[in-house]
Amino acid sequence: MKIRIVLLLLAIIFGIAAVVGVMIYLNNVKSSIEEEGALFNVVVAVEDIALETRVSDMLDSKTVEIRQVPKKYVIENAMESLEGYEDYVAKTAISKGEQFTVKKLGKIEEIRISFTVPEGFIAVSIPYDEIRGVSNLIKPGDKVNVIGTFTPGQDELVLFNKDLVTQVILEMKESESESEIVTESETPTSDFFDMDAILDEENYIVYPAAKTLLWNVEVLCIGSMKADTSEQNKEGGSVTSGASSKDEDEIKTITLALTPEQAETLVFSEELGKVWLALVPAEGINEEETGGKTYLDILE
Repeated sequence: MKIRIVLLLLAIIFGIAAVVGVMIYLNNVKSSIEEEGALFNVVVAVEDIALETRVSDMLDSKTVEIRQVPKKYVIENAMESLEGYEDYVAKTAISKGEQFTVKKLGKIEEIRISFTVPEGFIAVSIPYDEIRGVSNLIKPGDKVNVIGTFTPGQDELVLFNKDLVTQVILEMKESESESEIVTESETPTSDFFDMDAILDEENYIVYPAAKTLLWNVEVLCIGSMKADTSEQNKEGGSVTSGASSKDEDEIKTITLALTPEQAETLVFSEELGKVWLALVPAEGINEEETGGKTYLDILE
């Protein structure tokens, strides 16, 4: 009799536990369903939106709207509103029905640097490093002076100006015209040059030389890129995207806003010499013509 009572009590206890367990499970399922069915505000494109379309234009043309979407259909980082993003643009094309995320929007200057180039200027980039670039202290929006250093070959320390060279050529032509045949002894020698004219510093430039070339140039951007230095690439072969990072060196660049004439000066100087940048005050510095420096006057 006692055993039957014990078994009956155990059956009742297990039955109650089972009922409680089922109720808990059903409550969890119900909560999950309710949560899944909860609606959230999401910004959705009503029409296809082109790249670089401004958010303000989207709002004016009503090509976007806020819709209530069940949680299970809301993508990660979906935007609930475009408030505060009116000056942003679409960084990619957005399809009709697509939900907005912050990654799909950005400042126009992040997409096209042309929007940051002042009217009448062009953007030119040159290699940039810490040594010639003021220890990485230069930032976009700063102003710099460009200093060029020129060091021709060892046999080219002096370059005569075009007026003196023209004069020499004309005199050589006149000398040749006096005789149909110019013998070796008649070939002009160093005595042929007018040494007084040569020694006149207006007629020659001494190298190496350093000179401030450009003043108060605006910095538009500072960036970097990977340069592949693998042997295969050096030989002109193609390199796969899986190339090891150790075969790549980072090249830093700085982009300046220049007039077309200034751009020619900068590119020529970068190709034939070295370019140094000097950071100037935010308001700029008064431009003063300098004579440059050479071996002849560096100690003056």
